[in-house]
Amino acid sequence: MKIEVSALQKSYFLREQQVPVLLGINLEIFSGEFVSLTGSSGVGKSTLLHILGTLDTPTSGQVRLGGVNVFEKKAADIAQFRNRNIGFVFQFHHLLPEFSALENVKIPLLIRREKEDSAHKKAQEMLDLVGLSHRFSHKPGELSGGEQQRVALARALVTSPQLLLADEPTGNLDEETGARIIELMQKINQQEKVTVIVVTHNLRLAKQAQKQLVLTRDGIR
Repeated sequence: MKIEVSALQKSYFLREQQVPVLLGINLEIFSGEFVSLTGSSGVGKSTLLHILGTLDTPTSGQVRLGGVNVFEKKAADIAQFRNRNIGFVFQFHHLLPEFSALENVKIPLLIRREKEDSAHKKAQEMLDLVGLSHRFSHKPGELSGGEQQRVALARALVTSPQLLLADEPTGNLDEETGARIIELMQKINQQEKVTVIVVTHNLRLAKQAQKQLVLTRDGIR
């Protein structure tokens, strides 16, 4: 999925005062690229990622995802677009503790009203892809941090998204395990041609990306 952002601005209101976060962001990412996004704390990296993922709306400017001006759509249509085209991996995996790894991965498909047999098969295939075919029945509390993050990655990918957004996906992992997660994302990027954007503070991991972007108060470089 190609991403085109022009003159993007985002401000929040705190006690009736406008607080600008993003000021005139211009960005182009081509379909199938693996991109890292770094920058100082508080500069707006997560805000930008949430806007690209349609979880937040811009104050002004334009965002085109796969040629679609998403924020011209109605809220229900944006939600449908997100469910069908975008996968998310966050620093905190947000797995449901009462469900097994397989059940956690199936959830996005069941929300789509996909048949149980089909959802079950796709979830198994995705867990196998991330190296967890031996952990189908394990609940999150029975998995290591790296395994939990791989389950979260499988859940993000099970809907076959065109765009994968990862916000500090290695932040709670040790260096070696974090590197494995990035390598796994690179593998999926190459095999499935998914556009990947990873926000990270880890400059060593960021340098492994095909394209490296730095967000500053003045924009992206």
